[in-house]
Amino acid sequence: MALRNDGVDSRRTDTRDRILAVALRLFAERGYANTSLREIAEQLDVTKAALYFHYKTKEDIVTGILRGYLDGLDGLLDDADPRPATRAGRERLLRRLADHQAAWGVDLTRLVRQNYTEISNLPVGADLRTSHLRLLDALAGPDSTLLSRTRARTAVAALQTVALSATVEDGDEDELREAALTVALEVLDA
Repeated sequence: MALRNDGVDSRRTDTRDRILAVALRLFAERGYANTSLREIAEQLDVTKAALYFHYKTKEDIVTGILRGYLDGLDGLLDDADPRPATRAGRERLLRRLADHQAAWGVDLTRLVRQNYTEISNLPVGADLRTSHLRLLDALAGPDSTLLSRTRARTAVAALQTVALSATVEDGDEDELREAALTVALEVLDA
């Protein structure tokens, strides 16, 4: 049996990661409610029983996806000042957020945005809201005002435009991401 140094069976972890990756793509393309466990299993070329071995429900799968994203987001927020006092600190946080979102790809943003009602009704939805509010709080800075909080929301939304409104004519994903970051930084610093 192939074990990693931490004692976790790497084959099981790899399979779980594959399940999450395929489910993320399907949830983003078809919607959470419109994707069945059978379809996920078919895409993975495994039986439903094999899928059930790792995840019992779609809720378990979407929670696994979002928990992975939130762990990274919470980590970057933990590393940042609670409310970065300087513009440079807030810019650094926004750049790290852009990198985090880029690592997850556009499907994560599509999943959350297009399936917000379903996700918000799950226990992980409360964690998502809490982390998002914490992010906005940090980006708004100390002594935040309505204007600084609105700038923070708009800057985060600008980063998400790559996933939500990109077209073939806009260019490749990296260029779009860089353009969105430029706009987000301009909004935050205005």
